[in-house]
Amino acid sequence: MGWVIAESFPKEDLEKEGVSSTWLQKKWMDVADDMALIPERNVRVVEEGGVVRIEVSQELMECVRGF
Repeated sequence: MGWVIAESFPKEDLEKEGVSSTWLQKKWMDVADDMALIPERNVRVVEEGGVVRIEVSQELMECVRGF
């Protein structure tokens, strides 16, 4: 399964806005659940070099884009 970056933010910016990587992950897991996909298999959080990325499966991204 391939992964697609759904959102990417500097961790510092998220902290200033009071948003956690857990909150972003939950948001995307809810989307996966709404699309009848297993959230834990279709959403992941990657933190590297001060950047937080939410990555989703290609299948989930296709659903979001309406394919």
